[in-house]
Formats: sequence, structure tokens, C-alpha cells
Amino acid sequence: MPQYPEYFAAIMFAAGGVVNALLAPHRFSTAALFCLAVTSAGLGLAARSAAAHPTIATVLAVAALLPALALGLLLLADGLLLVRRYGPQAAPLATGAAGCAVLAVLGLDAVFHAVGGEAFGALVVAVNAAAGYLTLLFLVFTGYVFVRGRSTPLPETTHVIVLGAGLNGDRPGPLLTRRLERALAIDAARPPHTPRVVFVLSGGQGDDEVRSEADAMADYLRARGVPADRLVREDRSVNTGQNLRFSAALVHGTTPGHRATAVTSSFHVYRTTLLARRLGVPVHVVGAPTSPTYWLAATLREFAAILWLDRLLLAGLSLLLAVPVATAVLEH
Repeated sequence: MPQYPEYFAAIMFAAGGVVNALLAPHRFSTAALFCLAVTSAGLGLAARSAAAHPTIATVLAVAALLPALALGLLLLADGLLLVRRYGPQAAPLATGAAGCAVLAVLGLDAVFHAVGGEAFGALVVAVNAAAGYLTLLFLVFTGYVFVRGRSTPLPETTHVIVLGAGLNGDRPGPLLTRRLERALAIDAARPPHTPRVVFVLSGGQGDDEVRSEADAMADYLRARGVPADRLVREDRSVNTGQNLRFSAALVHGTTPGHRATAVTSSFHVYRTTLLARRLGVPVHVVGAPTSPTYWLAATLREFAAILWLDRLLLAGLSLLLAVPVATAVLEH
């Protein structure tokens, strides 16, 4: 067994992350490996510093406390704001709950510093390791979302697939309206004297909707001057995977050799790209702007969805974190 198992684990995780980045750069497991490396190294550094230099340990604790406190308060405030604006829906409630969880971990640390105790200290180390790991993953994921959400459409695009979103009565809601405007902007940016794009409007009718999202999108674009012969409706899909599969089947059946660009919200680009690769759908994904107040809650929801997509792989990687965590707990 190495003398410093946390550092050894960090090196192994980092090496795995490099290999994974070269072989599968778009997998979120690459980010997980690097986060495991940082978490392992952080545990080792904190444990050694606390033993040798208490002052340094205090500085490290404060350096970790302030960003965590800011993140917890931001999540809680955003959740409360969205609940006031949209009511007690799943995304706002989950955002507020995530903020409360972050603040609860910080509260646990404060209680430990006031009370102490060996067994309690072991619990605090384990909880902090898990919370730090998830926080790092989330911060990396927000970077993924930010970068991917600003991708540009292919210049040779022949079809623009607009992924559906919720309706406001019988009309597109704010998210869907932004997606439609982004699709129109892609068409308007094409050089003069080139064929105009065909819009594939993908979205079925939800249980709480009075019509299909495809029909609502078609009416919106026709009101903006798009002729009916450039509108293709896909009105059966009820999730992103079906959006991609059903739309690709429509386009492939009518236009061999097409180049399709899918438009969704910026926070949804990364997961849509992963789904398209898994389904074998040849589509380039671009994002439409999202309200700043909704972006954080939506990104948190996407983060949970990505963790679910790669749940087996990420669970296996996360179990490896038990080695440095157990070592730190035993040495506490």
C-alpha cells in the first residue's frame, strides 16, 4: 500500500481521465475521473495540512467554505424566485432543495467544529468528500453546458429540427419561442441565392396541452412568413430521444444527403448531443438563449439527467472514491 493512498488514487484517476479524454472526449465520465482526482488530492492535502500546519488547514477550509456558501445561497434564492414566478413545480423545488443540501453540509461542519468527537469527525469527512465530489461534477457540467450552448450551426444545413417545449395555452411558451426565433435566425443567416432551410417541427401533445407542440410551432412560423411547404410536422414525440429519432426518419425519408441542425435551449444542447450520438442520429445541435433566472435550475435538472444516463459507469467510478475517503476517515 502506498504511503499516501489519497495522492496515489489522485494520480490513477487523473491518468484514467487523460486516457478517457483521448478515447471518448465527449463522455461525462471523463469529467468524473478528473473530479475524483481532485477530490482525492484535496482529501490528502487537507489531512496532511491539518496535521502539520493547523493555520494552513484553516485557510483551506475558508477557501472551500466561501464558494460552497455562495453556491448554496444562489441555488436557494433561485429556487425561491422560480417558485414565486411559476409555482411549486419540480425544477424550482429541486433547485431550492439542492441549495438547502449544500447549506446543511456547511452546517454539519460548523457543528463539528463546535462539538468535536472522533466518530462525528469521521462522518464529517465522508459527507464532505461526497458533497465535494458532486459539487465539482456540477461545476464542470455547468462549464460543459455553457460552452456547448454556444455552438454554431453548420453552414450547409438543409433542415432545421426544432425540439418541442411547453405551450402557453395554444401558443409556444417562452422556451419554445426562443427556439423558434433561433431557427429563423439560422435561416436568415444563409447566403443569398441559396436554398432556404426546411423546418422540422418536433413535438407531440402533452397531457396538459390543448394541441400538439408541432402544430403550435407551425402556426407561429407561418405567422412569421414561412410558407407551408417549408414546414414539416412531427407530432408524435414526447421526449428528446423521440424528437431526434422521429425527426431524423422524416428527413431521411424525403431528402437523402441532408444536413440537419437541431435547435433546443442552450442548457439542453449537451444532453441532446449525447442522445443523438447514442441513437446514431447524424445531427448538429445548437442552443437558443435561456432566461438567466431559469438557466441554473434547468442546468441542475440536466445534470441529474446526465448522471442518470451514465448511472452505471459513474456509480462504478464513484465507488473508487471509497479508498481515499476510508483512508482519511481512519486517519482522522
